Amino acid sequence: MVRIARFFKNIFLWVWRLPRMVTIPAFVILIGLGGVGVYKGVSAFDYMENNPNFCKACHTMEDAWNKWYTSEHKSQTCHDCHKTTIIEGAEQLIKFSLNQPEKVSKHAIVTDEQCKNCHESGNPRWRQVANTAGHNIHAEEQNISCVKCHAVSVHRFAPSKQMCSVCHEEQKIAVAGMANNHCSSCHNFLAKKGDLDPGRDTCLACHKAQKVQKVTWPEDAPMKQNCQTCHKPHEKAEPIMDCQSCHKDIKTVGLHNLKTHSGVTCQTCHQPHEWVVKKRENCLACHADKVQHNPGVTCNTCHNFNKKGGK
Repeated sequence: MVRIARFFKNIFLWVWRLPRMVTIPAFVILIGLGGVGVYKGVSAFDYMENNPNFCKACHTMEDAWNKWYTSEHKSQTCHDCHKTTIIEGAEQLIKFSLNQPEKVSKHAIVTDEQCKNCHESGNPRWRQVANTAGHNIHAEEQNISCVKCHAVSVHRFAPSKQMCSVCHEEQKIAVAGMANNHCSSCHNFLAKKGDLDPGRDTCLACHKAQKVQKVTWPEDAPMKQNCQTCHKPHEKAEPIMDCQSCHKDIKTVGLHNLKTHSGVTCQTCHQPHEWVVKKRENCLACHADKVQHNPGVTCNTCHNFNKKGGK
């Protein structure tokens, strides 16, 4: 270092002793060359640190680069997510210079903090996941790292349907019409309230959008619970629930106990999701001879189905 400093000092003194007609242009040229050198150095550093094309120069990165370029993160540079140490950077440079990029050791691992810098920042530019149902359970409570679900395939961030099955192997979709749905179609990871169980609105919205089955649920319907209370898509191919699993003694009460009633399914008389019998037509479907019997009055006005011995 001392010799280098002395060398530059001697050059400066030599130039300084020259006639002013020479020294002034010489100093201008030296300053210009120094400026160009600084500019080139800063540009080179910026290129290596912030331009993804520098990473692409390594042929082993081509597949990863192509996936990044078509991903949701293509507006971010590599080092926005991948932070390298000086030692890691030096190793990459040396191995690349020796044309041995495949020998570069594992480096620049993406930590959860890197993900949180954007996705828990409050910046509307990025999808925010803080205090959302799915991430509270998986990331906060179970301490599962972000890349466990979001980076199984490098630079492909949306978890595949198969990704959930890695942990939830027992949760198969039994209903054929739902087999192609992604788990998040029903289990909303970004929900701000509640847990991951789908609410009634989630189910009704999907049925309406896909036009698979018309489902109505009147505001005054007696049952307010969520659909999965009765329907078990992970258990039954035909998601029809046995009403007596909850109403265990119903067929021993009142007119439900009569053979003509106990021998038919609940849905014969009770319209699914409405349940309360409000029309004579429900009864007249079987009791056609009673059309003129107290016309205009619903049958259960007189006939008590819920009272033991009621008629």
